[in-house]
Amino acid sequence: MQRDLDRADWAVGLMQARQSVRNFKEEPIPEEILYEVLAAGVNSATGGNLQPYSIIVEKNRLKNQQLAQLCGGQSFIAQAPVNLIFLLDWHKLAVYSRKNNAPFTCNKSFRHYTIAMDDIVCAAQSVETAAWLYGIGSCYVGTILECIPAVADLYQLPMLTAPVLLLSLGYPKTLAVPRKKLDQDMVVFRGAYPALSVEKISETYDRKYSGMRFSLPADPHKRQALLEEFRAALRTTYNESKCDEIIQAADKAGSISEIQRRFGLHYHAAEMLSPDVIEGLASQGIYPFYGLLEQDPEL
Repeated sequence: MQRDLDRADWAVGLMQARQSVRNFKEEPIPEEILYEVLAAGVNSATGGNLQPYSIIVEKNRLKNQQLAQLCGGQSFIAQAPVNLIFLLDWHKLAVYSRKNNAPFTCNKSFRHYTIAMDDIVCAAQSVETAAWLYGIGSCYVGTILECIPAVADLYQLPMLTAPVLLLSLGYPKTLAVPRKKLDQDMVVFRGAYPALSVEKISETYDRKYSGMRFSLPADPHKRQALLEEFRAALRTTYNESKCDEIIQAADKAGSISEIQRRFGLHYHAAEMLSPDVIEGLASQGIYPFYGLLEQDPEL
């Protein structure tokens, strides 16, 4: 492989400037460009060269609207000219293994599950990066994991397959102000994990989330409902007395911090402990925690 530092600098510079895009033009993505973008994903790194995934390309406006509704009403999914649904796919390998009298336990193995998820992320990120280099924006959507049975029904998925990631693609109509990221010295550690003080960590995240607070509704009923939702999340971590203290402080301030919003209302702490995703995977014959759920040994 020949080195071309000028082209490499150009590509890396674009990668460092990437951002999620949630506002797309109606302009379609040319099929020849989409093919090259997908080829980057198909040729990405994969454990054992198994490629335990498939990608559904969705351009139909009606289906994209259905996907948007299933994924929490995120309107940009309906707006995107293309949505890519990344499937964890053990179906093809199971068929081939049985055809060749090979043992197959991938759908019951946590280790195989993590390898497959690694491979899917590698493929999706290769697609995302290739798209960005072509001037195409994208946004990852993880909530598709929460509606596995509905998506399986929508796309007539065979057993041993499940949607785990959605990537919306399109030419950017507008670009948002880039979000602050952690400095490299707080992410990249050389030789060993450093001893980070509470003060150092706090100062770092305070800078990242500077000026970001979530205002509580002025309407007393809406505010109370939101605070109760926040309390339900807090109960996963703190005793009732501490929950009262935090809720009272939030009510008095009229707002909560960005990290409180992220884990309290966005990635809702209580809902993140829900077995819904595991049950969704099980409905497709995939048991990453084999032995903890009942399963059909014939699957």
